[in-house]
Amino acid sequence: MGYVGRPIRRKEDPKLITGRGRYVDDLELPGTLFMAIVRSPVAHGVLKKVDYSDALKVPGVVGVIAGLKVKVDNRPENFPMAVNELLYVGQPVAAVVAKDRYSAMDGAEAVQLDYEELQAVIDPEKALQSKGVVEGKAVAYEREYVSGDPEGAINSSPKKLEMKLRIGRVYASPMETRGVLSVYDGNSLTVYASTQSPHFMRRFLLDAFGGRVNNLRVEQADTGGAFGAKLFPYPEDYITVEASLRFKRPVKWIGTRREDFVSTYLSRDQVHKVRFGFDQRGTLMGLTDELIINLGAASHGYYLGDITATMLPGPYGVKNVRVNVVGVHTNTTPLDQYRGAGRPEATFVIERIMDYIADEIGADPVEVRKRNLVRELPYTNPFGLTYDSGNYQHLLERAGEAYAELERKAQALRTQGRRVGVGLCFYLEQNNFGPWESASVRVRGDGKVSVIMGAAPHGQGTGTGVAQVVADELGIDIDDVEVSWGDTSQIGEAFGTYGSRSLTLAGNAALLAARRLKDKVRALASEIMGTDVEELVYKQGGVENPKDGRRMELRDVAKFTVASMGGTWNFKSDPSLEVTEYFGLNNYTFPYGAHVALVEVEDDGSVKVLDYRAIDDVGVVVNPMLAQGQVMGGIIQGYGEVFTEEIKYDDQGNPLSTDFSSYGLPRAHHSFRVSWEFMEEGKSAAPLPAKGIGEGASIGSLNALVRAVERATKSRITEVPVRAEGLVRV
Repeated sequence: MGYVGRPIRRKEDPKLITGRGRYVDDLELPGTLFMAIVRSPVAHGVLKKVDYSDALKVPGVVGVIAGLKVKVDNRPENFPMAVNELLYVGQPVAAVVAKDRYSAMDGAEAVQLDYEELQAVIDPEKALQSKGVVEGKAVAYEREYVSGDPEGAINSSPKKLEMKLRIGRVYASPMETRGVLSVYDGNSLTVYASTQSPHFMRRFLLDAFGGRVNNLRVEQADTGGAFGAKLFPYPEDYITVEASLRFKRPVKWIGTRREDFVSTYLSRDQVHKVRFGFDQRGTLMGLTDELIINLGAASHGYYLGDITATMLPGPYGVKNVRVNVVGVHTNTTPLDQYRGAGRPEATFVIERIMDYIADEIGADPVEVRKRNLVRELPYTNPFGLTYDSGNYQHLLERAGEAYAELERKAQALRTQGRRVGVGLCFYLEQNNFGPWESASVRVRGDGKVSVIMGAAPHGQGTGTGVAQVVADELGIDIDDVEVSWGDTSQIGEAFGTYGSRSLTLAGNAALLAARRLKDKVRALASEIMGTDVEELVYKQGGVENPKDGRRMELRDVAKFTVASMGGTWNFKSDPSLEVTEYFGLNNYTFPYGAHVALVEVEDDGSVKVLDYRAIDDVGVVVNPMLAQGQVMGGIIQGYGEVFTEEIKYDDQGNPLSTDFSSYGLPRAHHSFRVSWEFMEEGKSAAPLPAKGIGEGASIGSLNALVRAVERATKSRITEVPVRAEGLVRV
């Protein structure tokens, strides 16, 4: 049918745009109780007592949970609730369960906390100088990555520079806040959640509650955005499950927007103290980086520092590199992943270095990158990552053409006295974090095909992409393929949607399952037709015998097997037209691309994007429409991170960004036209040789925009977000 490569509209959309979606808050079972969370009002303190006697007097309140000590690894005090110490504003301290949400909220307001407030530490660099604010220590994680002799290479370089870069803290801003509904029937537990990975959640909850239930099922409700922030379970998930087990009723918790701001894991928040050496031609000789990552009040986001460190060399051939990663505790909301998860930070640092080198030697920034770019693939970087495939030089040449074109436009506009500039970023992605993903392909009795995948998309359009792959493989109409996901009872094990992995891993699992399914169809058809299986060929949705011209459509084979079930099965072949496959790669995939931005800085410091070009190589592009949507969305998120978004705290750790009036999410007037093109030279080693594109734009956009502003204002920018007050023309 040739669906792969075509811009097919998302099959998932009609349900959502016609209001038939079922999000967690749309689900309500008879007897459902509602839960409200009592949260820490201070960033740091000693918790002396939780008095909920008045809460129990509120009409409709069923009970209160406090001091819950369910074991939860890598969370504050390893419990989902504060027990002895308050560690950040928003940390759960107690939960009130009631017959309706209004009574639950009234009950929560009646809970009184007795605590002694302590000094909070917010800045990670200051935290390193403190006695420690979480579990009596400042440093939560430390690891050094070293390759070659970076100090010697820098010291012997003709030119040396150093700089300090800071990347601000951001909130994922999903349209739907987090929520969960836990249903316990006295034997089995079913959890409906707004999650990116129902299987992750099931495994975490089994660790905590497996001894108290006989069966545990997690079902992903329709999920209104996540961007990485809904991958791992949260304290509220454990508390909600505990409530349903205690009260033996369905219990629902839905976070308010303020709760989401102060309790959903935040991201980025890194400081880089970089020193590097290079020669007169701009070749980078050596690089060191003291990387400080603000983990907040828990340590589970430490791996983001590792990703940043190992990806710091980017697509460039520098061999002598040292990165010292220090994860620091502060009295802030814990840190975890957000779109790109460590790669935007790494790319921002190495691309700032390339621009600084270009400025120092007076060279074209495209040429400096060409001199440093890896030329032969596969290539193993200084920290052991093997970049798989592609043609970096070819794509950079194309980006160079776009850069030159926009630079000519900028020069013309500068003659009018306008402050305009062009910025470039060449990025390298690392994705398909494993180890594998699963998919089942089944032929129903009516001949339609059902695909159940372990990945759990939530707006990416993966279901449509997988349907395209399966429809092509089976030679059937895409409307005859139904793709579902998100229910742990439907497929044994899986991982989820994150790290731009779903289409490559789940798509290939579905492809392999469809291929095996064709063999089963041929085997059954051979017995039905009374011919040797080797004589049959699967072709365009059916099986035919080239010798005599006989043919059976897929639906005919399915109908025959169903019709035969009423009697005795006399066939030797497996009657089930169903195959499950697991697919993984023995290496990450490494998509790459370039972004070029032309911006104008107004006199008041506001920034307008006049033109934007993005070029990506992600192997085979299954659906250009879906891919382009990912690119455009990622670029706007990058714009927000550079110009409008930042989580702020006062000196006592009180969050100053708690809603969309105090947090600068990009608005419609910030949008701009993006020209996107793609290449398909860097194919993966998978049967479907695609690589993920979900995060590339959030990686490539940061330095392109920052550099453009830098050129427009003739300034040095070492921190994002870029504040408008610093760009005002005086």
